[in-house]
Amino acid sequence: MSENIEQNEEQITPQSTEEAAVDMRANMGAVKLSFRWVGTQKKLSDNQMQQAASSFNATADLVTASKRLFDTKRESYRALTTLKSQATSYWRAMTLPFPQDGLRLIKQNEVDKFEEKMRDFQERLAQAASNLQLEYEEIKQNAREKLGDLYNPNDYPASLENMFAISWEYPSIDAPDYLLRYNPSLYRQEQKRVQEKFETAVLMAENAFAEKLEELVDHLIERLTDSTDGGVKVFRKSAVENFKEFYENFRHMNVNSNQELERLIKRAADITAGVDVKALRDRRDLRQNLTTQMSSVKSALNQLITDAPARRVVPMTTPV
Repeated sequence: MSENIEQNEEQITPQSTEEAAVDMRANMGAVKLSFRWVGTQKKLSDNQMQQAASSFNATADLVTASKRLFDTKRESYRALTTLKSQATSYWRAMTLPFPQDGLRLIKQNEVDKFEEKMRDFQERLAQAASNLQLEYEEIKQNAREKLGDLYNPNDYPASLENMFAISWEYPSIDAPDYLLRYNPSLYRQEQKRVQEKFETAVLMAENAFAEKLEELVDHLIERLTDSTDGGVKVFRKSAVENFKEFYENFRHMNVNSNQELERLIKRAADITAGVDVKALRDRRDLRQNLTTQMSSVKSALNQLITDAPARRVVPMTTPV
């Protein structure tokens, strides 16, 4: 870690949850990501369900079944799902959780960067959908052959045009200004409610970072631990390099409300910095030493979670 980074970190004064929430509210806004997507499965009709149940001598009311409308492993369709996954991952990486389904918080000064990237995803998704449309007749013919009597042409839209899309918006999550004019008391209540939501968002951010650190540490320790037969497990560079990426993302998105968590994340990054992956694969003593160090991080993290007040245990928002 460079001296400049160390100096910058030392200059930051930890904030209380309330202070961090005020800062978050002043510098972040909400962003929502949505997709329009063609369904790939459909529940069987009542008659088909009865036929399926009778083949097992079962009653239809206790049986559920559905049919897959087309092959989702098809390369042209997988290109669409890959882009959907990438866009969702980017949205999550650029944002922090918020206690309202479908919404996350983005830094106001990064909206332009987010817009540019999402427009790129939008264009690529449109092109991938066009490629799938070129194969649509073949897709339906294959489905007709594989589904047999279960095939129903009415299950399929006439065209896939505009059936796959990505969109995003920046909804307001603050108290509406008109309340201040018409009902100042209600406005103050709404302002308090919004502030409480941001305080919860601070705690959710802490929880998310703690959970990610725990996941990375557990994975690394598991990979460093020899198999029961004494063999060395497959060990990829990413198991170590992910700590650096995580630490950089944490520093970028940190709400600066939990100094102990920040210390543990930096410690994990420092421990793994400069680790020779090839040497780890070849030398058991190095693996054992790294395991010992990371186990101490895990122990401290477990203690941090145990000592955290009950109010810090908050539900995570539902992802897209």
